[in-house]
This record gives sequence, structure tokens and C-alpha cells, in this order.
Amino acid sequence: MKIGVIGLGTVGFGVVEILTQQKERLEKAIQEEVTVKYGCALDEVTLPDGVIFTQDFQDVLNDEEVDVVVELIGGTTIAKKIIIEALKKGKHVVTANKALIAHHAQEIFQVAEDNHAKIYYEAAVGGGIPVVVPAKEDLIANEIEKIEGILNGTTNFILSLMETDNLDFQEALTIADGLGYVEADASLDLDGIDAAHKIYILAMNAFEIFFDFDKIQCTGIRQVTKKDIDYAKKLGYRIKLIAQAKKIDQGYGIDVSPTLVGIKDIVGNVNQAYNVVELTCNYLENVIFYGKGAGRYVTASAVVSDIMKTHQPTMWKHQYQYVENIYPITYSQYYIRCDHPLDIDYEMYFSQDHDHIYITNPLELSQLQQQLSGETYSLLKVRG
Repeated sequence: MKIGVIGLGTVGFGVVEILTQQKERLEKAIQEEVTVKYGCALDEVTLPDGVIFTQDFQDVLNDEEVDVVVELIGGTTIAKKIIIEALKKGKHVVTANKALIAHHAQEIFQVAEDNHAKIYYEAAVGGGIPVVVPAKEDLIANEIEKIEGILNGTTNFILSLMETDNLDFQEALTIADGLGYVEADASLDLDGIDAAHKIYILAMNAFEIFFDFDKIQCTGIRQVTKKDIDYAKKLGYRIKLIAQAKKIDQGYGIDVSPTLVGIKDIVGNVNQAYNVVELTCNYLENVIFYGKGAGRYVTASAVVSDIMKTHQPTMWKHQYQYVENIYPITYSQYYIRCDHPLDIDYEMYFSQDHDHIYITNPLELSQLQQQLSGETYSLLKVRG
């Protein structure tokens, strides 16, 4: 196995380090030589002995000896070109590029199949948490019925900080940014887009479907206030950015939204920059995957695992059906905060200062919005 790593940022360099430092053990595991032939990046870096540095990704793609291309530059333009060209040359591809898979999965997987090449993307979801492969392989006896989780460590860190350190949103965001947790384009984290990319991938594999990414309704955390976090805690909840996908009568419900989660719930106790994915299955019932969602070696470990898979027998296919019927999940309990009493059906209620706080009974969002027509209020989902 000869490998070319394109993209030598935090994760890419970590991949090269693991592959060279663990070379003997990895070779023993797969009974084959493991060699990093190229490291490719725009800015020159010092690579381990024997690894060729290049600034031109075509050097990697045109080398017939390279049979695994690792794409770690991100984005959906040049990265897509690299992956498509590599697959057309019959090279296997490993990527951590969640946005690219979420927007172009159907096209990319078809190219892979047409050219008898493999593509793996475990590191695209949950950093180093092994969830993509186990969900697709180890749970093959099961039908996955529902996926719920915290899939963005940045927003989870911010919400945790707001609760534990008594900070408002902007203060917590400033700290998270200073620690390097926030993407260069902060909207990917704060508006739920990053989590939506990841729930797309998990739903795609669980339900064996392709669909338009833009049909996922995203609501981020910008409007979550310290006041709401405090009130949720009084009611026995924490606010988390929850991505979920499940089968519904009309098709599939998929969305991302700030949600009240019970403090006694496992998901409600996932704090700081950690991720969690809970799968509900017909036989296994519930299984949870938990761990760090980002970091050099955390994510690099998932990439290396995928690289090893390229030279092993596989059951992976992506012959999925394209579907149109993707909807937000609107039947839920809801948290409501208003400055006066409301005439609504509720499970829990209390008032403090000038605020009136409700946890409703389960109902459709449209029904609730009709009841609240003309009112000014804050609204969040509540996990059942």
C-alpha cells in the first residue's frame, strides 16, 4: 500500500505521523507494506524521512504506485476535483470532508463504483469516534430507526461554558474562538451547518438514501440566552444542539435545533467539546457512541483506520435510493418563555421575575404556533 496525503494541516500531519510511527504494527495487522509516499500542501513542511513533499496534487494522482489518496484539504471545489480524479484512476480515497459528502455523495459514490474503487469517510463524523463504520457494518442485523446526537463540539463547548461559568453567548464564543474551537467560517458551527453535514451522512447510511442537503432544517445556537439555560436547569434540563433523523409516516424527519435534554439523560451529560451519537435500532434497541469530536490525533486515528480498510474485503455499497420526502421533525414537546401567562396545554410551568416558562405536552409545531399567534416568545424543542 502506497499512500499520498493531500493536505498537511493539523489532521493531515497527524495522519503522516501515525502512519510512520506505527508502520510496523499496522503492517502486521494487514499483512502488507504501508508506505506514505507523498505529503502534499501549499506551504512546505518537514516530513519524516522517505516521504516526498510536493505542492502539486497532480504528482500524487499521476503516480501509478499510489493506490490510496487521502484528501484532507476540505471544501467542495478543489477537494471534489481531487477525489473524482483519484477515483477515476482506480485509486482508493479516504476523506474527512463532511461538507463534500453531504453535498455530492451520490455523484462521488457512483464514480467510485464505476471505477471499482473504495471511498471511506469515518473521520467526517464525530472526529475519532467510530460510528460510521459500526453503524454500517456491526449493526447490519438491525434496521436503524432513529439517530440523535451532539455532533458539533464547538457549540457544545459554548453551551457548557454558558452554564458552568455563568457567561452569555458572546462571552462563551470569544473563549471558544480563542481556544481554536471555532471554524474560520463561524456560521458552520453556530448556525448548525456542520452538525447538518454530519447528520446527513449518518442518515444517508442508516436509511440507505440520498437527498438534497438543503432540505435539512438548521437552527443554530445564536439565540440561546443565559436566561434560557438557567430556566431549563430549574426544570431539570440542559440545552444542547441536537441533530436528529428518523423515519416518519411521510418519509424521513431530519433537522438540527437547540433542544432541552434531561439532566439525567446520558446525552444531557455530554459536555465541553465532546460528541455523542445515540442510535435506536429494532433489535439492539439503543446504542451510544461517545468521545472527542475533534483534534489532531483524534481525527487522524479515524483516517488511518479507513486507510487500512481500503485493502481489506468490504461489504460497503452505496446503491441508495434518492428521495424527496425529507421534513423537519415538528412533533415534540416545546419550551416556551414569555413575559405574561399563556393559554396553552403544558406539562410543567413556573414563573420568575417577569418571565413565564412552560414545557408543553407533545404537539405539532404548527398547532403551537397557531395558539401563540401574535405573541412574542422564546421557543426551543424538548427531547422526549
